[in-house]
Amino acid sequence: METSEVEKFNIKNFLSTKVAAIAAATVAVVGVGSLAVSNSVADGNKIVPGVRSEGQPIGGMTKTAAEKFFTNVAAQKMHKLTFRYEGEEFVITPEEINLTPLVDKATQEAFGYGRGGSTIGNFNEQIRCVLNGRNVQLAAQYDSTLLDEKLSEIAAKVNRDPVNAVCRFSGDVIEKIPGVIGKKLNTEELAENLKAPLTTLNLPTGIIDLKPEDIQPFITTEDIADIDSVIGSFSTYYYPGDRGDNIWLAANAITDKLVKSSWTFSFNDTVGERTWGNGYKVAGVIINGRPAEDYGGGVCQVSSTLYNAVLLAGLTPTERTPHFYQSTYVAPGRDATVADGYLDFKFRNDFPHNVYLIAEAYGSTLSVYILGTKADLGGADIAIEREGSDMKPSIYRVWYSGNDVIRSEFLHTDVYELPKPREEPRRD
Repeated sequence: METSEVEKFNIKNFLSTKVAAIAAATVAVVGVGSLAVSNSVADGNKIVPGVRSEGQPIGGMTKTAAEKFFTNVAAQKMHKLTFRYEGEEFVITPEEINLTPLVDKATQEAFGYGRGGSTIGNFNEQIRCVLNGRNVQLAAQYDSTLLDEKLSEIAAKVNRDPVNAVCRFSGDVIEKIPGVIGKKLNTEELAENLKAPLTTLNLPTGIIDLKPEDIQPFITTEDIADIDSVIGSFSTYYYPGDRGDNIWLAANAITDKLVKSSWTFSFNDTVGERTWGNGYKVAGVIINGRPAEDYGGGVCQVSSTLYNAVLLAGLTPTERTPHFYQSTYVAPGRDATVADGYLDFKFRNDFPHNVYLIAEAYGSTLSVYILGTKADLGGADIAIEREGSDMKPSIYRVWYSGNDVIRSEFLHTDVYELPKPREEPRRD
């Protein structure tokens, strides 16, 4: 007899129900068993399977065994750091920076997988450990202040100040001494680069070659490459003493200075304030048209000598003030007074090449030499000429080619007064 469709349907339902029941029973048994295993592992004293460190399985280890494992790893990975620069080596040991492996932390991390949560949570974590694995990285800590101190000690041996290129001359011969590039070790950057290797104990195994930054001197060898002659010079004379000492200080402040093409030179900015703290002594000055005594007396002779050298070198004065009355060390109309904060002498280099200043004050002679590129003068000779009286001189700069005037340049007309009498102290 054939079975009806209804009967077939009931049979399928029946079979489906039975299979589901069996499967549910099986899952229940497995689940209970697994949870029981999970509880057993969580309550045990060993690391769950699947946990690794340094490429090695550490599942099944006890805490004591794990601590020993991480201690051995640290011993293998910790070593001194060796730096090298120009053949000299510098060493920093782990002890010097308190480099400490975090063994307890790594052990607790490894032991903590599959523990500390609910039964189901622990079970799920243990399954993930088995299926996906877990890696424990042994970390470390160090004293960054101690590291900075050690790097600073190394930097003190590596660093060097740049040295300016300088010009010297004897007679008509100019000697050019090349500049020296300085070196500066960037300790902050080096400390930052060492942070990750130190905290992960992935220390460099070889020698670390230091690469300090180049520090160019203010005056480079290239800056004076085209200087080939003295294009202007001037000398004045003085008596030794406090005034002479002030002259020497100011001359020393302006010597070996480079004025690049298009730059403006400021006497006051270069020399600085004429104070006792800067080494200046009390000597004769002019204040409000009267002879007086103050710190820095005599410095105007340096600015005036420089002014004349600047004119003869063909450079461009941009700020210049005459004295109240005539000076004794230069001709009328050829002085340049200065005063802290409000009277300055400035000039600009309009030549295509740089110029270099040399000032010398020895014995009783003050000389200023301006070195430059002879071709910038176009073969011309320069003279300073005057019209008018000593009390009202007009000054011209005249450019000559042989005996022929190339051009005549009016500079200024000065009006001098007679010196006012020195003020006497009041007597009440």
